[in-house]
Amino acid sequence: MIKFKQIAVAVALAGTFAAAHAAPVSITTPNGVVSGITAFDWAPSPVLAQGGNQAFVNYLNNPGGGTVEGLNGQLGYGFNVFSQGRLAVLQGGTGATAALYNGSGSTANKYEITFELAYQEVVVAANNTLVPNTNIAVFDFAKVQTNNYFRVYVKDLDSTAAANYAAGTGFNTGTLVFDGTIAPGSAGSVSNFNANTGALAPIGSDGQPANGTSPLSGTPSVTGSGATPEFDLLTVLPNVINTDFWNSELISFLVTNISQNLPFQSVDPSAIIVGQVPNIGAVNGGTVCGPTGCAAAGPDILFQTDFNGPVQGIPEPGTLALAGLALGGLALARRRKA
Repeated sequence: MIKFKQIAVAVALAGTFAAAHAAPVSITTPNGVVSGITAFDWAPSPVLAQGGNQAFVNYLNNPGGGTVEGLNGQLGYGFNVFSQGRLAVLQGGTGATAALYNGSGSTANKYEITFELAYQEVVVAANNTLVPNTNIAVFDFAKVQTNNYFRVYVKDLDSTAAANYAAGTGFNTGTLVFDGTIAPGSAGSVSNFNANTGALAPIGSDGQPANGTSPLSGTPSVTGSGATPEFDLLTVLPNVINTDFWNSELISFLVTNISQNLPFQSVDPSAIIVGQVPNIGAVNGGTVCGPTGCAAAGPDILFQTDFNGPVQGIPEPGTLALAGLALGGLALARRRKA
């Protein structure tokens, strides 16, 4: 008789084999199948930190007064993060890749893949005196998430209009093919942003009037950059994985290489982001400090982000069958020995 310990070993070995031999994924688009995908390379996208600028100022004025807890246990001031964008490249993909619309040229005979996301962060450190004319902010992922998702949509552009970055429309008008929860990955949960308050510039745009121009593009803005560790989209069981789209069972779906920059250079600051209208005031990210404390030009701040989405699926059934035979042989040998 095979002991339960041996069965557990066999299951663990099977899982280890699948992870070690993770395969690229395959999807079915409105224009056909794309195979061999190793990553979703998302185009530069706008991010709205709703209440983020006010949270920064609140920390400056009262560092010990925050009540929202981050994953690392620090208390601070919370805010909401929203973003939306389109896919630029299916890395490693073969098949119907040329029909993927990346924002350039005609939409005829093309399809588009877009995303929307939302989650909560906490300002856990803030400083505006350490470096002259520089606002330094450190954020943690909020321990309690009240509005958290990463949603992927696909649509046929012969029947539905493409998403418009300037207006902020069309990012959720396709078929929902993935609805997951954002969780910090193995690199941790703390991110940062440094803003130069002494070198204001227009908030910026993609520089292509043919794509439309956001009404926010000319607004003065602080300049700066930041980074966020990776996110894992499969830590929590997804709400939706549309098997008409995914031809592979996902075992890894990440958001990595997450950068933030101001001013915008590769995309427009959308007038609406995931249904939210930005309130950035007269200066995006602006703060004014005096003897009685600091004030925010507006509660929100907009910035440009860019990230990739490495993805892996389980090996083909034939490969797993070979693993099963090997593990079955191992179990049988142990049984005979017993």
